[in-house]
Amino acid sequence: MFFSFAGWEAVTHLSGEFRDPRRDLPRVTATTLVVVGVLYLGLALTCVLVLGPRLAGSEAPLTQLLHHGLGSTASMITAVMAMLLTFGTMNAYLAGASRLGAALARDGALPSALARGHQPGEVPRRSLALLFALSALVCVVALATGATLATVMLAASACFIAVTVAGLVAGVRLLPRGTAVWWGAVLAAAVMSVVLLFSGVALLVPFLLGVAAVVGARRLGGPRSAASGTAPAPAGSDPAGAEMAGQST
Repeated sequence: MFFSFAGWEAVTHLSGEFRDPRRDLPRVTATTLVVVGVLYLGLALTCVLVLGPRLAGSEAPLTQLLHHGLGSTASMITAVMAMLLTFGTMNAYLAGASRLGAALARDGALPSALARGHQPGEVPRRSLALLFALSALVCVVALATGATLATVMLAASACFIAVTVAGLVAGVRLLPRGTAVWWGAVLAAAVMSVVLLFSGVALLVPFLLGVAAVVGARRLGGPRSAASGTAPAPAGSDPAGAEMAGQST
């Protein structure tokens, strides 16, 4: 369920590539929300109207829906669509995560060697290479331990939810107290904290990653700031780095 809603924040890592992030990001977010909402509701309505009672016991309703209209070619069409959608999603995540790594390195939360390519229009090759190595390591561990896809997804969900809770708690601390957005952050933090508990033993993954992040940050001396002689990035130059540096803290 959480994977259905996670991922909206990924594009913010690429906001430095926008010509006018302050204007464009709200427009893109609002447009995407409307388009995705219409698609999801439309697909759900179509499945209910076409499949009827068969929908409850279907493990692949989209395939069954296409099979109803297209016949035996439905499975192949569904597989191709899934592959294309997966590539699009992973391309956004890899681009955003590599940009995030470079921005964090620029701000001192990661080794400075990874900061190369953090400027808008540049390619953070070192950060991307590290991301590739870590992704490969996860694949190797999963294959070596015989972990199922469900186990890997649960661990990833735990990390997603943990980061979300951390961001909401930061909002509770930083937002003006008593305002509507502050109360929204309080309510969301409480709800998501309960959701986080359902991760069970998978909570060990974000916990260990958090410990490693704290230890690493202390060894690196913590994120650089104006007080340590490095001025923060100017407003609008790379909002992704500024935002995600705050999240990492």
